[in-house]
Amino acid sequence: MKRVLLSIIATISGTLLMAQDLSQFKALDDSLFLNNEAYVNGNKYQRDAMLFVDMLSDTHPYYIKKERREQLFAGEKALLAKCAACDNDSDFVSLLIETLGDLHDKHTDVIDLKQLNEKRKAAQQQQQALDEPSDAVMANWGDLFHYIIFPERQLCYLQFNQCADARTMGNEYLPRWDTMLDEMFAEMKENGIKNLIVDAQYNNGGSSMLCDELLIRLRPFEQLRTLTSSLRFSRLMGAYNPRIAIAKQSWEADGHIDELYPMPAGAVGPDFVQPEVFEGNVIFVQGEKTYSSAGILMTLARDNHIGIIAGSNSTFSPSHYGEILPYRLPNTDIIGTISCKFFARPDAEHVDDKTLVPDVAIDLSDKEELWDEILKIIDNNAKTSK
Repeated sequence: MKRVLLSIIATISGTLLMAQDLSQFKALDDSLFLNNEAYVNGNKYQRDAMLFVDMLSDTHPYYIKKERREQLFAGEKALLAKCAACDNDSDFVSLLIETLGDLHDKHTDVIDLKQLNEKRKAAQQQQQALDEPSDAVMANWGDLFHYIIFPERQLCYLQFNQCADARTMGNEYLPRWDTMLDEMFAEMKENGIKNLIVDAQYNNGGSSMLCDELLIRLRPFEQLRTLTSSLRFSRLMGAYNPRIAIAKQSWEADGHIDELYPMPAGAVGPDFVQPEVFEGNVIFVQGEKTYSSAGILMTLARDNHIGIIAGSNSTFSPSHYGEILPYRLPNTDIIGTISCKFFARPDAEHVDDKTLVPDVAIDLSDKEELWDEILKIIDNNAKTSK
């Protein structure tokens, strides 16, 4: 069964789910509600609110537990009362976002297209600000990644701004992350570098493959503890691939009611060669914008005891949700995304933590001062290691 499921899931996780064409977002099926008097007589916001709550309870891994679903449905009456007085899409979106409560999952969202356009304009303005040159080492230089060697301090600074490169972006003119890492670590060895700074304060994610390629250069692959993932079968997932409905019935028929489906661990390829491992000191820098795959990098660094983390408290949960399914509410045409997988951190004792607290808290706003603070950490490490 697992071999078949992997094929199905691979199909669902493909380009369809990342499509920019909003017409490809599947509308939630309301066939189960056509005999529901409250649904039939409700306004468009009440009808879509009912579908939204039902989808949350059936799709998101957080609601695999019965008591959590009961709590969700307990608040539905109040939500519908608010929707009865709702007269615009923006207010309706706000009500649905309130319903998400403490999920702490940025991948699960409801999208107001008006607000989305405003955010895009703000992002463009922010990018224009980044285009203004800055000599500060830890300012955002606006590229995917780069490194600087400081031989006199036995230090390498790596700015990792996005988990993307020529391979993941399908653009041969972009740099390759693995090639850059080979060059960087070779130059570090040649210069006797003993300290590495991995600055991910601007990195909001991308492909976790790039994080893995860095981690295996900091700890042997066979020693790395990684995330475990579990899948939630749902009707929405079945809308993208009908075979999921069959898999869901089979899984539950085997007695796995209210249980997530454990995904098999990834296997290393037959051609894998362990890179030389850096034995020096590592400092990771995280900020409010560190998220998704970059957040996984921080979590795995912590749980594998690789270096220390400096910066601010994370906005991501170390154990988190992902693998998004897009959806459309049929009565209002409001769109959104919802996670269908749960990724558990290796440290089982802290699996439910909501944030990753840095080992050293640092103000990230002043980049010149930030650089000085990072150098102080390195100097203190050198003193304590003597």
